[in-house]
Amino acid sequence: MLYRRRSIWHYDFTLGGQRYRGSTKEKSRTRAELVESKLKVNLEQDQTPPVIFRSPLLSNFAPRFLAWLDSSHLTPGTRRYYRVGWSMIRLTRLLHMKLNRITSDEAWAANFPGSPSAVNNALRTLHRMLSKAVDWKVITRAPKIHLAREVGRSQLMSPETETKLLSVADQPLRDVIMIMQDGGMRPAEVFRMSVEHIDWQRKTIFVPFGKTRNSRRFVPMSERVMKALIVRVADRSEGWVFPSKRSRSGHIETVEKQFLNARSKAGLGDDVVLYSARHTFCTYALEETGNLAALMTVAGHADVKTAMKYQHPEMNSIREAIERRNQCHNSRHSPAENDGKWLI
Repeated sequence: MLYRRRSIWHYDFTLGGQRYRGSTKEKSRTRAELVESKLKVNLEQDQTPPVIFRSPLLSNFAPRFLAWLDSSHLTPGTRRYYRVGWSMIRLTRLLHMKLNRITSDEAWAANFPGSPSAVNNALRTLHRMLSKAVDWKVITRAPKIHLAREVGRSQLMSPETETKLLSVADQPLRDVIMIMQDGGMRPAEVFRMSVEHIDWQRKTIFVPFGKTRNSRRFVPMSERVMKALIVRVADRSEGWVFPSKRSRSGHIETVEKQFLNARSKAGLGDDVVLYSARHTFCTYALEETGNLAALMTVAGHADVKTAMKYQHPEMNSIREAIERRNQCHNSRHSPAENDGKWLI
């Protein structure tokens, strides 16, 4: 049976004791009848029709996606990435939307908080979920979701900015910022620190994993970081440095919410992101030492081009060169040398 709802024709029929109903997405009754007949033929041939069941809500579909995520062959880092993305999606109105109603515009209307990279984390996770829904024939197609434009991490965390953040930051954000600022570790590397990887004698932290092979490295441990870790670790000789009872991994996965709150309290702009701490470390390390190879080793860079992005040449040397040129020019063309003939 076909019936009209507004301008679109819908089908509702029973075949083999099972009821099938849905939208033909056609405004013409003739074309709607053709869609309905094709559905019946596909069912009789035991083929999965393109549209039969009503699309589920994202909240109902999520458990299946998360179960697949846990059992997939994706890398641990990728699984964590999608987990963080889902933690942002579930806080928006997308949670109660049907899968076939989610578009790129709807995704952007969710107004995910954080930096462009954080927003893209949620958008990529949403796209992966919708793509799996297509693979599992829950919906017919996934929309193309446009990502946010990610600009280079050029903002440094100056001493003044760091002081403002640390003065309002709660734990564990406070320690995370200091470790990144003084050791150049990536956020995920800090979250996954183990007590066993801290060498108190050599004042180093061993990073046994990361994005690339070069990420397996030792990073320096400053005096203030060492004091903070001694307090945090206490008498423990093993386990996570930043444990979390609520996390499946056993350690914290993100401090994004804490950082956004601290940034707001400190009155800082959106251009200051958590990754600014690592960027600051790499920038100052390269400027002070001039040793690009050492920076690549400590920061875990495999490509020279990546390390070069952290260069922020000081303007003082250029300014001084211009001043010397001007002084030399003025001394050669003083009023005495030109018989006092100057154009005014």
